[in-house]
Amino acid sequence: MATKKNEDIARQREDEVMLLRTRDRLEFREIAERIGADVKNTYQAWKRGRARLHQEAAESFGAYVGEQLATCQQVIDGLMPMVRGGGQNAPKAGEAIVRAMDHEAKLLGLYAPVKANVTVTDEMTARVRALADEIAHLEET
Repeated sequence: MATKKNEDIARQREDEVMLLRTRDRLEFREIAERIGADVKNTYQAWKRGRARLHQEAAESFGAYVGEQLATCQQVIDGLMPMVRGGGQNAPKAGEAIVRAMDHEAKLLGLYAPVKANVTVTDEMTARVRALADEIAHLEET
């Protein structure tokens, strides 16, 4: 079982390998020579460091999205009474609510493009060519 001191040393080694690989663009062989390790362990440290950074980035991103969604909800909740009450500020409050809801939708990925599986058949190609020929004939006359 790894001790806290060993975990700290491993983390420091991962950070050093990540820095040498990304900033200095060194090969794993060169990094291994520099830190006094073999190439396999250097590569494994790089993989662990990348995985840790990916996890930290995902957690940070999730926290950021959560904060943004909470802020949008506060804006909507704060402006809704103005919209319901009417008055001269109701239209601007309504527009602000729509913008907040639009931001929420973007954060949640509701505007993400939809993948479509499209297959073009020989029949469709022939129909397009016939239509192109027909249009070309119309332009000639």
